[in-house]
Amino acid sequence: MASGLLGGWVTACLPGDGGPSSSESSGASSSESSGASSDGSGGSDGCGCVADPIRWGYFGGFTPNEETSALSPCRFFSFERRAIRGDTLLMTCSQELDACEEGVSAGDVANALGHPDVVAALAAAPVLYGRDARPVDGSLFRIQVDGAVVDVGYECGEAPDCVPIPDGVAALVDALRTLTQEQLARQTCGAVTTP
Repeated sequence: MASGLLGGWVTACLPGDGGPSSSESSGASSSESSGASSDGSGGSDGCGCVADPIRWGYFGGFTPNEETSALSPCRFFSFERRAIRGDTLLMTCSQELDACEEGVSAGDVANALGHPDVVAALAAAPVLYGRDARPVDGSLFRIQVDGAVVDVGYECGEAPDCVPIPDGVAALVDALRTLTQEQLARQTCGAVTTP
């Protein structure tokens, strides 16, 4: 796990904020069911939704497996572990986030994606923030949104030509890492299923 990537800009939803709307179950478009208000608060639809698919996970390093998490409109979480050699799917699970998570919700992710630092990073993608330690068995935390790729490494320290990690990007990394941990701890994904 990469160190120095924690941000701390993660909010929690309050209980009783509501559940998925009927429009979500009837196949409404993401813009109709996203629940995101213009102020980034997540709107009245539970704890909000993500409007675009987002994928994340560690990339690179001398590891036999690759783990990827994803969140799809509106609040559908999935996780998979693949063997890098042979691209074999080893484990997979998927589940819908609770309408109002006690930890990181879809609305929290949507809010983090709307932070000016993240908006700028996605506009500049592909982009690397922090120190790339892959040559010495390190890894990057890779975030993909609608084809845009943002890689986040370790804190720069004294590394030359290193672009410091913006606070908003570090906070998004923290939220996504926490979301994966929380979802894998739930009963549905706690025992990650094999194909």
